[in-house]
Amino acid sequence: MNEFIMGYTEDWIDLDNAVGPDSVAGSINRPSGFQLAHFFPANDSNQLLPALSVSGGGPDFYEDAGNHAWHNSNPIVTWKDNVAWMHGNHYLKFGFFLEDYHKNEQFGADTQGILYTDNGSSVTSGNALADLFLGRFSQYNEGTQTFNGVPLGGYPKGHWQQWDFEPYFQDQWRIRKDLTLTLGVRYYLFTHIHDISRPTVDSGFLPQDYNPAAEAQYNAAGNLIQGTGALPIDFGNGLVECGSHGVPSGCQTNSYKNIAPRFGFSWDPWGTGKTVIRGGYGIYFEPGNGNEAQSEGGEGNPPVSLSLSSYNLLGFGSVGNIFNNGVYSAPIPPAGYTAWPYSQKWPSTQQFSFGVQHQFGNNNLVSLSYVGALGRHLARFRNLTEIPLGLGTVNVPQLAGLTDNTGNQVCDSSGNCNAQQVLINQLASNIFFQPYRGYSSIGMKEDTAISNYNSLQATVRHTFGHGLTAQASYTWAHSLDDSTSTYSSSANSIDDSNLSRWYATSDLNRAQIFTINYIYTLPFFNSSHGFLHNALGGWQISGISSFFTGEPVNITCGVNGFSTGIGTNVMCNTVGPVKIQKGTYNDPTYGPRPTWFNPGAMTQPLMSQLPANGEPGMFGYMGRNALTGPGRDDTDLALIKNFSAPWFSGEHSTIQFRWETFNSFNHPQWQSISAGCDGNDGFGQPCNSPANDIGNGEVTGAWPSRIMQFGLKILF
Repeated sequence: MNEFIMGYTEDWIDLDNAVGPDSVAGSINRPSGFQLAHFFPANDSNQLLPALSVSGGGPDFYEDAGNHAWHNSNPIVTWKDNVAWMHGNHYLKFGFFLEDYHKNEQFGADTQGILYTDNGSSVTSGNALADLFLGRFSQYNEGTQTFNGVPLGGYPKGHWQQWDFEPYFQDQWRIRKDLTLTLGVRYYLFTHIHDISRPTVDSGFLPQDYNPAAEAQYNAAGNLIQGTGALPIDFGNGLVECGSHGVPSGCQTNSYKNIAPRFGFSWDPWGTGKTVIRGGYGIYFEPGNGNEAQSEGGEGNPPVSLSLSSYNLLGFGSVGNIFNNGVYSAPIPPAGYTAWPYSQKWPSTQQFSFGVQHQFGNNNLVSLSYVGALGRHLARFRNLTEIPLGLGTVNVPQLAGLTDNTGNQVCDSSGNCNAQQVLINQLASNIFFQPYRGYSSIGMKEDTAISNYNSLQATVRHTFGHGLTAQASYTWAHSLDDSTSTYSSSANSIDDSNLSRWYATSDLNRAQIFTINYIYTLPFFNSSHGFLHNALGGWQISGISSFFTGEPVNITCGVNGFSTGIGTNVMCNTVGPVKIQKGTYNDPTYGPRPTWFNPGAMTQPLMSQLPANGEPGMFGYMGRNALTGPGRDDTDLALIKNFSAPWFSGEHSTIQFRWETFNSFNHPQWQSISAGCDGNDGFGQPCNSPANDIGNGEVTGAWPSRIMQFGLKILF
């Protein structure tokens, strides 16, 4: 038998802005006389007010009209062909899957600009909202589309394409009545997603092509000086155009070693049909969604899309044009960049299981299984511009004569700086010491993370009779990895030089899960006929009761005014086990509140742990995901009534009424906790200071209270 399927799907997304009902001016456009200019005059056609980010010292909020009007379409064509052939005691299947995937999307940073105020900047009044009215901005950011280094204004648009071809073969071989083997293999041929526009919007950064001698120089404000070297506003010095001059499309070479064998067996050891032993193993590859370690994830990269920033600005008028009459008339801020490796393997998972199922009597089915998985070459995010460990004296003429807060000189008159002291004491921007000058940061999306999952799974199903059926399932599991999130490695912005340091319990691990589901047909009037049955019979109650342990909680520390010797955050130290220790705390604001753990078991790191010297305990002793958060016990119930309907002659039709409740018993189920150390706690101080750490260790959020919904269905 041959089955052939061809499918086409496409979605369109068009987003625009509308004025909210609370707008006093009745407009979200710049009023006449608005003092803030665009970086790029080509963006003057965008009359939207700049976005606002206000954080610290008062109310925090973010308002952004976004890069709208925004347009997206996603046409996908798929072909499937499956051949099934019964031959003797072999059941053969073979065929292929083919997909032509497209993504057409506008991207780039706001061309109307984004204004940031925060109470940690060097120009703050101490209150970020007051800073907004006073014109004290920690940062201004603006994007533009460019061509050959010339800002064109507006937003670029990419037209990405990716192919996926997967032929397969499988033989389900019934060796004898009580034993069946399944043998198969699948091959995955992927292409990297790439922009098919000409000129392409894809750019790549190749560290091996970067020449430090050709890099541009910074001024004292940390902006790039024109004429001193390569700038990230055009291709060159490691910044390459994908699909051009020998660089492959998508700026990645392909890996073709994607052979995926499959094996499985099913054995009835006693030939009774009541016991079966099953097992299996398989390898599975996947191409990601284009945003993971591939060029679509580089949306917004220079030089096609510039996103530049200025810092510590006084007054709305301090933002002005930096591009006039075809040239940049002011120093250029360093650009951010998202990169991916030139060559790497595709993500894969090895899945395996072994289990026993047995039927007791006629109404009981018990299953016990071991299930595991190994993830390799998984997506993660790594800081390519992280300052190297052990950095010593660095010549930075812009910082000549710099002293620390106690008056000690950390940079001599020639600009020879003790790099770690500058960074630890936060005396200057990290960009003066980062590799790859010209970039504020380069985040590398790469497929290098690993994961391991092991579980014991048990299920019991019992039919009680008289309309009652119940099933119970229990899973004990442990998932470990060195990066759960696609877009982070350590998830702490602490140290990407040793990624194996962050191998620990996965962010989404649930150690134990117990679930019961049940259906009960109420016995009333089911044997009646006519009106009596239809009006009073046909009721069912169903429900799911779930009990599971919490997800891990990751905890970081940090003393205000200090960073590590590579300019990053730190982990905490421990003076006892960090574990669940429930209690109650009389919060001075909210009164008695439940607590989840003892924050006194943690301390701020010692100052001696800040240098990037590779010593034991560097950047803090605590590991990743050291604490388990709140679990849940939840019951969801449904009451169902079926009415026979007189419609659709010749067919059976039913009207079904449903009353469903979630968290049916309406009891509190904790969701989040406060965990960390206040930045005002000094080095080595515990994280339960009565002055600074009020609320630390408390429960701060819960899952929703009871929710009810009603539904009506017609089945015919």
